[in-house]
Amino acid sequence: MQLSAEGFRSMRAEQTFMKKVQQLLKKADLQLSLQNAELTVLTDGGSDRNFYRIKEGDASVVVMANTTPRFDNESYISVGSFLFKQGIGVPQIYAHDDEKQVVLLEDLGDESLLQLLKKAAGDKEIKTYYEQALASLAEMQMKTKNSLDDCGYLKGRSFGYEAFRWETDYFTECFLKRFCGLAIDNDEELDREFHQLAASLDSEPRYFMHRDFQSQNIYFKNGRPRFIDFQTATKGLLQYDVASLLKDAYFKLEETLRAELLYFYLETLQSKWGMDIDRENFIRTFHRTGLQRNMQALGAFAYLAMDKGKTDFAAHIPTALFYLRDALKQFPEFPLLRELLEQSEIKTRNTKL
Repeated sequence: MQLSAEGFRSMRAEQTFMKKVQQLLKKADLQLSLQNAELTVLTDGGSDRNFYRIKEGDASVVVMANTTPRFDNESYISVGSFLFKQGIGVPQIYAHDDEKQVVLLEDLGDESLLQLLKKAAGDKEIKTYYEQALASLAEMQMKTKNSLDDCGYLKGRSFGYEAFRWETDYFTECFLKRFCGLAIDNDEELDREFHQLAASLDSEPRYFMHRDFQSQNIYFKNGRPRFIDFQTATKGLLQYDVASLLKDAYFKLEETLRAELLYFYLETLQSKWGMDIDRENFIRTFHRTGLQRNMQALGAFAYLAMDKGKTDFAAHIPTALFYLRDALKQFPEFPLLRELLEQSEIKTRNTKL
């Protein structure tokens, strides 16, 4: 089997990588031979990591690799191992090298939630997929709530005020100023609005938070939702992951269906997990969190399109703007953000990448 040197700085780096893969396959006692296997380079979205599928007959494995020593997969390994032991639907980690640069993972297949949604027969099928994902999300949040500090990476991590402010700064710099070219004359007023938003979200209880719980990071294998890209997980509020999924810029949901799915999620927390919930407050916080999440997404789309050359991400900006504009209707306390949003919509219609 020959591996393309794409993503490697030299042929020597490629050869070192292949040697590590061979050693890890043997270590994990996986019945795969690199001489006879078929290799597929998998798409990596916005990630800097490389993913490969090695397949021989009915056996397959995914290789996750970093090609630079500046980064490793320690957080992925720590969080993934913790969730797997809890019975959560994440890929099994078979083996990794000592430097945590190369990791062998269970192959979850090719059926992401996004792909299934795009070919779904109608709203009923779409709703079923979302309900399965939300039920599994609730399970992940509730089963881990008393053991988060058992995960080395999660211990001491918390997504609170400073993290929310980092996200809104990211949105301001990457999307408003750089992508849209807006000059913000009233920085102090915008800072006040973002402070108010972050402070309100910071007061919420903390649970396991995936942090990027959207349709491209959820796969279905044997009819069961499975989760990937949890390496930036932290302790945070329940609504963040729910908003990430139900206000996902990759697949636009109509308001009625979104409300039904949020109701299903709340019913799951209450009936299956015995959680006492103030529904009105939860839903209002959900929409406030949606503001936060979609601003983060707009910052990321702008950064990936401009700095990483991944211009396809710009196509998702209109949906993220729609969700942001829609949520702002409920919150008159953010007038400057609403004004900037109107300006950005004009600018983005005329932006060519």
